[in-house]
Amino acid sequence: MTRPRWALAALLALSLVAGCSAPAAAPQAPGGTGAAAQDCVPGAASAPDDTVAFGHATNVTITGGDGYRVLTVRTPFPGGQPQLVVLVGCGQGDPALPAALAGAPVVHTPVSGIFAGSTTQLPMITELGGLDRITGVGGAALVTDPAVRGRVESGAAVDFAPNSTIDAEAVVAAAPPVVLSAGTDDPAFPALAAAGIPVVGWADYLETGPLGQAEWIKVVGALTGQDARAAEVFDGIAGRYTDLAGRVRGLPPTPIVAGQPYQGTWNVPAAESTAGILFRDAGATWLGAGMPGTGTQAQSLERVLADDGDARIWLADGPFATTADVATLDPRLSSLAAARPGGQLWTRDRATTADGGNALYERGALHQDEILADLVAILHPQALPGHAFTYYRQVPAG
Repeated sequence: MTRPRWALAALLALSLVAGCSAPAAAPQAPGGTGAAAQDCVPGAASAPDDTVAFGHATNVTITGGDGYRVLTVRTPFPGGQPQLVVLVGCGQGDPALPAALAGAPVVHTPVSGIFAGSTTQLPMITELGGLDRITGVGGAALVTDPAVRGRVESGAAVDFAPNSTIDAEAVVAAAPPVVLSAGTDDPAFPALAAAGIPVVGWADYLETGPLGQAEWIKVVGALTGQDARAAEVFDGIAGRYTDLAGRVRGLPPTPIVAGQPYQGTWNVPAAESTAGILFRDAGATWLGAGMPGTGTQAQSLERVLADDGDARIWLADGPFATTADVATLDPRLSSLAAARPGGQLWTRDRATTADGGNALYERGALHQDEILADLVAILHPQALPGHAFTYYRQVPAG
């Protein structure tokens, strides 16, 4: 059930995935014995019970102080109800919980294994040294990390959602310590809850802003006993991101065309959407820069042509082999200055695999600084000379 968040944002840039109901709460496991005690890393240090500081993410909190932590996902998917998960230390008995936490799933940390439903979670796990804890992936065909693919090929990790739907029987048989959702509801959740398998509703993609999404690595840190390392990794990403944005602050903004039409509608990223913030921080101006909101706003192709048609840089989704291919999408697109001689057409498919995986939707979910670096190099090349592109590819003229 791999959910490439940026792919869902492919109508540029926005990630909204539909669902029906929040992941069902699993019954609490017996205190400190049996399966629950075996699901965490033996001999692990006592799990912290302090609150985790989030400076950018607003859809998740981790609070503590009573000998356990409470992981709260405010919106596990659009329209979903808040989900609470109790985190307790390895080998500890399940704590006496207040009525507000009755029925909340209990996860013993640090977990010995993770079933990751989305590719966005994989770099957050591996960069905390948790490659060997990835015991399941959802939709292995879209995974781009060779090390993670190797675990699947060796049998060390199973593909538990090869057709974008969780195989409940396979998950129950494997009995993982925790399942990270792919940001949607799934008909398998009630069965997993009945089997006592905790599900964390993973919704990084509902954050507003790239650093808010990247900060979800702290959730993985809490699950794997790597709080300090998670904060360190995130601080490094945030620092590099801030430095890059500072390089172009004050420079004249570069006009761009953002996205492309789909089924007759051009969904333009608004100013406070994640894509909009990335474009703004990279020093761009476009039709949506003056539009309030955190999502996209549907526009006609005529409106985009009128407002952004003279922009000489087009950040599209593709796929395009050459600039001549834009006419197959809509002949009117050939009138864009960016699609004519002297213009630049860029797509986000440099790091793709033969199976259709794209590292933008995997490594890029964490390394928003790398995405921003590509954008800065496109829009203000003088600010980042000699840049080696990671995710964006310039489409050759044709």
